[in-house]
Amino acid sequence: MKRLSILLLSLFIISACNPVKDKKVDQTTIGFKTDESSKLFFKNVRRSYYDVEVMEEAKLEIYRLKKRVKESDEPVLNINIVNNWRYDEAYVLLEPNSAAGSLSDIKVIWENEDGKSGEISLGGGNKKNQLDFAAKVYDQIQNGSQFYIMKDGVKKAFLIDSKSREAFRVTMFDYFRLTLEY
Repeated sequence: MKRLSILLLSLFIISACNPVKDKKVDQTTIGFKTDESSKLFFKNVRRSYYDVEVMEEAKLEIYRLKKRVKESDEPVLNINIVNNWRYDEAYVLLEPNSAAGSLSDIKVIWENEDGKSGEISLGGGNKKNQLDFAAKVYDQIQNGSQFYIMKDGVKKAFLIDSKSREAFRVTMFDYFRLTLEY
């Protein structure tokens, strides 16, 4: 009986510590606000997975996933988390490489196994547009969609390898845990 109780308690603790990674995000609830408990969790548990750039004058910290794609001839769109601790907010910062083009030109086409497809465009580089764009790409990653980026009228495969997909997914997952009750 004692072993069964310990086993059940262990299973409960393990399941409580591992959030559901394929949970869908309600696009209407995403935002920028952070709270003390989510910031504390991020800094104590997740920070070690990121390279951190501190911008003292702006009072910002930029977190770049260590396992992101750093160099590639293929289009890459790295995503970063910006912590604005002065206002208790966090933002998504998109960093395309030269093969992906500039932020103002980013247009992604997705296709899923059901034959559905769509387009995700970045309507400017402000924090709201970058978050909306990244959340829509994250949603399609969760759906298992294939991605293409339009550059100079040419459709190029995008987020094709597991490393780039996982880097995008993990960073967005961490962002949602930082800003939502996830």
